[in-house]
Amino acid sequence: MLVNSRATRNHILLKAVERIGLLYRQKEHLYPLITILGDQIAYKGGVINLKTGPIQLTIKGRLVRMSFNILLLGQDKAILGMP
Repeated sequence: MLVNSRATRNHILLKAVERIGLLYRQKEHLYPLITILGDQIAYKGGVINLKTGPIQLTIKGRLVRMSFNILLLGQDKAILGMP
């Protein structure tokens, strides 16, 4: 997991979502995801179309609720950008 990544959204790997048993659904508002290098991601034509519902996490003793966009992340299982 990559925490405090300076990403503007939270992302998680679909395999991790399925392994943990999180519920997920189609996003209402689709958007393209651009990498830090300015390239569009290769997953699903560059468009984020799935998300988890809000889930509760404890990070450094602090309880937070957040949703995650679902996509391929390379070697990271999740990226926490903004709570």
